[in-house]
Amino acid sequence: MTDNSAEKKATITLDAANSDPKFPAYQLSINAMDGENSGHGYRLMGPKYAARSRNLRTVDLDQRDADEIRAILDEVFPPEPKADLSKIEAALLKTTDGDDVPDEFEIPAGEIRRILADL
Repeated sequence: MTDNSAEKKATITLDAANSDPKFPAYQLSINAMDGENSGHGYRLMGPKYAARSRNLRTVDLDQRDADEIRAILDEVFPPEPKADLSKIEAALLKTTDGDDVPDEFEIPAGEIRRILADL
């Protein structure tokens, strides 16, 4: 049997950052929770964390929520392309004219930068 308290979950939290009814301040954060009351998060909106803030609403995120949020972020902030190792390998082989080289063979750093810039 697994201990459910050890499972992580993602939440969105809305907190009241002050108790002023005339000028309320709110915080919105996304959090990775380790347990009921422990975890870490990132403040998306509102003033910096104040220990006196009061939780108004917490929503657990599921996989669909995570996929939709990730899709929106990827659309606006596309992920960096991953290095194509086959292109790097082919470029490195060109520097040795395709000959096998010993494992301790070293390519100068400037040459590596040139190869990577050409990819």
